[in-house]
Amino acid sequence: MKKFKLYFDKEEEEQWLNEMCGNGWEMKGFFMGVYQFKPCSPGKYIYQVDLPDIKGGMGEWDRKKRAYIDFVEGTGAEFVCSWGFYLIFRKEADQGEFKLYTDAESKMKLYQRIRCLLLGVGLFELWLSIFQTWNYLNFKAHVSSPGLNLVMLCCLLLVYAMTGTMFTMVVKITKKICQLR
Repeated sequence: MKKFKLYFDKEEEEQWLNEMCGNGWEMKGFFMGVYQFKPCSPGKYIYQVDLPDIKGGMGEWDRKKRAYIDFVEGTGAEFVCSWGFYLIFRKEADQGEFKLYTDAESKMKLYQRIRCLLLGVGLFELWLSIFQTWNYLNFKAHVSSPGLNLVMLCCLLLVYAMTGTMFTMVVKITKKICQLR
């Protein structure tokens, strides 16, 4: 089974993955918002989404990522997949609770990494929305095709929606960090 969902909140994503597993669907993969599932016994796994503190160039990042995955797998967890900088792990529920971050300090650092990533994406989206607005206004002045104007306007609105989503998530995560302090 495949399901399309976009999550910008790791807790909501974990909750949904754990609910899917509770309904007898284990996650097998993820690509661009499309989650792949296969049947399993209900509640077999507990899922955790992570943005590990890994720095370095691509070759170095890949080595550190593999070492981190090996470390987490050493606790009895299983690496499911990655998307960008995010990693998804699971552990069989009958092995007990599964949390990657258990203390306030490590949770704060995780949220700070997520906030930094979302802020970077949000700033890029803001630049893109300004650039697209200029393109739209310039294009609209020179082209009389209502269909093309509508397509460009829809694309522009999508970019603005993504920009708003990123900054909304930055505020939401900042509140979580403040609560942990």
